[in-house]
Amino acid sequence: MIELFNRFLTWIARNLKKIIAAVGVVVLIALIFTTAYSYGYHFMKTDPYAAKNAEARTITIDVPKNATGRDIAELLVKRGLLEDTTEFIIKARMSGATDFKYGVYYIDEGSSVEDILAILKEGAQSDVVPFHLIAGSTVDEIAEQLEENGICSAADFKKACNMTAYDIQLLREINPSEDRRYILEGYLMPGTYHIIKDSSATSVAKVFLDDFLKEYTGSLQQRVTESGYTLDEILIMASVVQKECALKTDYPIFASMLLNRMHNYREELSYWNMPSTVLYAQHRSEDSITSVTEGDQSYVSPYNTFLNPGFTPGPVSNPSIDAIKAVLYPEDTDYLYYEIDYDNQNGARHFSSTEQEHEAYLSSQS
Repeated sequence: MIELFNRFLTWIARNLKKIIAAVGVVVLIALIFTTAYSYGYHFMKTDPYAAKNAEARTITIDVPKNATGRDIAELLVKRGLLEDTTEFIIKARMSGATDFKYGVYYIDEGSSVEDILAILKEGAQSDVVPFHLIAGSTVDEIAEQLEENGICSAADFKKACNMTAYDIQLLREINPSEDRRYILEGYLMPGTYHIIKDSSATSVAKVFLDDFLKEYTGSLQQRVTESGYTLDEILIMASVVQKECALKTDYPIFASMLLNRMHNYREELSYWNMPSTVLYAQHRSEDSITSVTEGDQSYVSPYNTFLNPGFTPGPVSNPSIDAIKAVLYPEDTDYLYYEIDYDNQNGARHFSSTEQEHEAYLSSQS
């Protein structure tokens, strides 16, 4: 055995140069192949003439004001346009692209980093309009504001809010009745946006929907499942909370009161009796819910909760994330009645547990 080992060492010593040369050739071939593959792969990714998927979706991103290159890279990764931030940040620095214009951009899936940088650098600031979607606004109100700002026509936006072609799973779960005014009512997330003038109504609706999806996190989805209600039912309740409460601090208490009315066994309380639902039914947008008269309460509409028990056909406004969370995480109360808090001038609500308490409070204010 020792003799064989010594012969092996002798052979290696005689042929060491040949062995080193052979290993070097193998390593060189591997290096050339790897480099060529990597170059070819990145060339196909960055070649502007490379074939693009004809069925690629257009992704909407809203670049906030004063966003850094890294902020934008992270946003692109979150929206699925990039796998990681490294290439974008490096190429942005190499190309001197540091001053990005804020606003809404529409980028095709599969676009190269160079294409994305070009789009972000060429964004026409004069064509971008700041738009504030107010919590509690209805589709009709939003549509009119969009038209006033030259973003899209009101009629087109209303049509877009009754489309079912959006590739969003939670919208497929809605089973709208023929009485529902707008399918997307309740799903347009309030906030400040920067939108390009003369945009298509569907792309604008998608901007609002995308922001809703960003806010509708996994923990909230789990909470909806645990609640026993559908997301649509949660949004219907949240839309009422949003319209009936002037103060954010009242949201969880009001949500508790509304849920108590629904769970109460007394038949007369299965009716929500919410003025905001009458205003929506009548296409009215008064700020004060006290403008609803006894005659208004008799207005025939499936949205009128003075005449119809239970849920309305759809949300009566587009609620804030705070109103949605209030329904998912309500206060623990036994309240069944509410009224304006006459002792406060800030729009607070006064809550009562029994009809006697409620009547006593009203009598004390007369």
